[in-house]
Amino acid sequence: MTDSVKTGLLAAYAKLLRPLVRILLRHGITYAELSEVVKTVFVEIAAQEFRVPGKKMSKARIAIVTGLTRKEVQRLSSIGAEGRFATKTNMSRIGRVLSGWHTDPDFTGPYGMPLELRYDSDNADDVTFVRLVQRFSGDMTPRAMLDELIRVGAVVETDQNWFKVIRREYVPNLLAPNFLERVGTGIHNFVHTIETNMQKEGPGKGRFERSVWRPGGIKKADLGIFNQFVRDRCQALLDDIDNWLSKLEAPDEGKGDEVVQTGVGIYHYVVHDENSGRQVSEILDERKRQD
Repeated sequence: MTDSVKTGLLAAYAKLLRPLVRILLRHGITYAELSEVVKTVFVEIAAQEFRVPGKKMSKARIAIVTGLTRKEVQRLSSIGAEGRFATKTNMSRIGRVLSGWHTDPDFTGPYGMPLELRYDSDNADDVTFVRLVQRFSGDMTPRAMLDELIRVGAVVETDQNWFKVIRREYVPNLLAPNFLERVGTGIHNFVHTIETNMQKEGPGKGRFERSVWRPGGIKKADLGIFNQFVRDRCQALLDDIDNWLSKLEAPDEGKGDEVVQTGVGIYHYVVHDENSGRQVSEILDERKRQD
C-alpha cells in the first residue's frame, strides 16, 4: 500500500472516529481502555482473516501483520472472553480522587463521611480540593478535575469555593443495554457494507449503499420539515421491506439451510460541528486568551 493511500485511509478513519470518540468520552471511557480494545480486535482479525494459505497461523505472523510485539500478541490472545473488555475506570484519575475523598482519613470526618472541601487555601495545612487532587490524581490540574466532577454530577458547590461530593462512582452517563447494542450493531453493519464494497469485483457485485444531500446544505429553518419528510418516507419503505421479509420461509438448520443475517438500515444525518476543522493547538490557545 502506498503512503498516499495510507494517508487517505487514516484521514477517513479519523473522521469516522470523531462521533465514536464523542460517545466514549461522554460516558467516561479513557484512551487506555479503548486502546486495549483496538489491540484485541487487531489480533483477532489478523488471526481469523490474514492467514498464509497452507500454513498455520502463528503469534509471529500476527505480530508482523499488526505491528504489535509478540509479547503483546501472547498477552492479548491469552485473555479469556470474560476479561476482554474489562475497564480500568475504577483506577482512573477521576476514580482515584472520588475514592480518596471517601476513604482517606485526611478528607473524611469522624464518622467516615467525606468532608466538604474548600477549593484552595493560602494555609498549607488546610484540607482542600487542590490537595486532594494533588494526592490522588497525578498530573491532572485541580480546576479541570473539578469542572469534570461538577459536569457529571458527582460534586456540587455548596458555598462560594466550597464543594461537596455526592457520588462515589464516576459514571458520566448511563446507557440502556439495548442502546449499547444499537451502537455496536448499527455501526458494525454500516461499516461492514462499506468494507465489502471496497473489495467488490465489479459492477453489481457489492451491496446497496447510497446517500443523498443538497450541495451547500439547507436552511436551518427547513430542517424540521425535512426531518418529518425523511421519517415518513423512510418508515414507509422500512415497513414494506419488513413485510417482504416476513413472507419468506424461515430457515431450518436441521434441514441443512445455511443462515445469513441481513437487513436494511436507514439513517438521517445532521452535521454542525463548528470545531471539526480546527487544530487542538488553536482551541487551547483560545482558552488561554480567555483565561
